[in-house]
Amino acid sequence: MSASPADDARRNPAALQTLLARVSRNSERVIVPINDCALCDDERAPSLYCVHALSGAGGADFADLGRLMPDVRFFGIQAPPKKMWDMAFGGSVEAIAAYYVSALVKFQPRGPLMLGGWSAGAIIALEMAQQLTKIHCREVSVLVAFDAAPENSAAGLRPWHPLYLVELGRNLPAWFAQEGIFEQGFLRSLWRQVAKKTVALGKTAIAHARGDSLAAGFAVEGFMDLARFPPFQRSFMKRLYDALLRYKPERYAGRVLVYEAEVKPPYRVPQVARIWRGIAPSVDAVCVEGTTHLSILKTPHVRALAEDLQPRIMQLQRH
Repeated sequence: MSASPADDARRNPAALQTLLARVSRNSERVIVPINDCALCDDERAPSLYCVHALSGAGGADFADLGRLMPDVRFFGIQAPPKKMWDMAFGGSVEAIAAYYVSALVKFQPRGPLMLGGWSAGAIIALEMAQQLTKIHCREVSVLVAFDAAPENSAAGLRPWHPLYLVELGRNLPAWFAQEGIFEQGFLRSLWRQVAKKTVALGKTAIAHARGDSLAAGFAVEGFMDLARFPPFQRSFMKRLYDALLRYKPERYAGRVLVYEAEVKPPYRVPQVARIWRGIAPSVDAVCVEGTTHLSILKTPHVRALAEDLQPRIMQLQRH
């Protein structure tokens, strides 16, 4: 059985700080330590800053990965709970990235920076890297994208492209195996997923018809259980999702390291590596075997990812 955040906090000082930053609704903290190395002041150790997914909880997203990279000062970039109450916060990728960049340059005022992000965080990290290099004249050594790429990009194949359809069909056996098609309860689980997505699409269509400016945000209910989040956080997540769909990435001149899940959803191919290669000239892509979007940062799969990522980070620090 996996340890709870509270159990981790009792054993790990960094986890304790992360937990406290998450549970306080009045917290304005953006950068939280993920592992014990992040608490040390040794500037010789490389620092990696990874941006939260849609929920805004930067500490929770990367807890397992941070523990497995003890030689890297691993920090999470989270959406401050107090800021989530602001209905403008998360309304655009550019604005939320600028807020995080301001906090980051104060936290590390000199030296190259290493950024990363999972899911929504990868897109926010991209915009942060753009602003850091173009506005603040800071060097970004690497941008690490964990199984995510900007949706609003011309770099990917259209759904009707023959190669896209081939990749979609090729993925189905792996998805069926991952989901356990022959296990008891599979059909019930599949029906619930379909029903949830159908209801979300209906809400989105109604919101569009009413002229709701955040209509796309209702689509979040189709792939996430929002009931476990408080209302102010649900509102933030819908705003951010809508902002992600509107964001148009510019050409990025820096280095990108992409970790892509092997098993894709049954209804779409995210084309993570392909899209990044259309955005940046220098892209290293690694397929993490046996993983899905949700499991790529979780035990046991995250161990292989950490064993590949930490040596790359250490090498970048040396050079």
